[in-house]
Amino acid sequence: MRSKVLALLAATAAVPAVARAQDGYTVVPAAERLTFGDVFADASVEVKTAMVLLIAGAAASLIIWAMSLRKVGQADAPALAGAMGWLRIIRSGGVMLGVLTASFILLWSFIGVANVRPAPSLTVLAPGFAEACLAVMLGLLASTVAVVCERHLEARIRRAAA
Repeated sequence: MRSKVLALLAATAAVPAVARAQDGYTVVPAAERLTFGDVFADASVEVKTAMVLLIAGAAASLIIWAMSLRKVGQADAPALAGAMGWLRIIRSGGVMLGVLTASFILLWSFIGVANVRPAPSLTVLAPGFAEACLAVMLGLLASTVAVVCERHLEARIRRAAA
């Protein structure tokens, strides 16, 4: 048993050396690298609109949360209910809008791939995949910020009521 464990550890330690020995991959020059800004800049107007809405949703969650913290001490129930409602809307819609945007991007990407011969390489498709991942990431970001703000605000309201 001990010899098997040692053999497994030795094989695991040798993997990076074997991986380094394989040449053939080159790093793209800095001027040609894909960045977050490039992914956003290359997006269609519809996708940019959805991404801006998601970023605005995350920022709005923080603004709503910050403005509502003062109202907890004042016991302004209607204002707090409205703030909680907005946070719940952003929480619920963020992921859905991000996934819908990613689906839109991937749908058009696959339609494009189906209409091109020969099929493009992964290097050609990677910017589209990055755009879809960015849309999902922004949706998760907007929802996560809204959830954290909502939970904190709920806790402050419960603490003030006690």
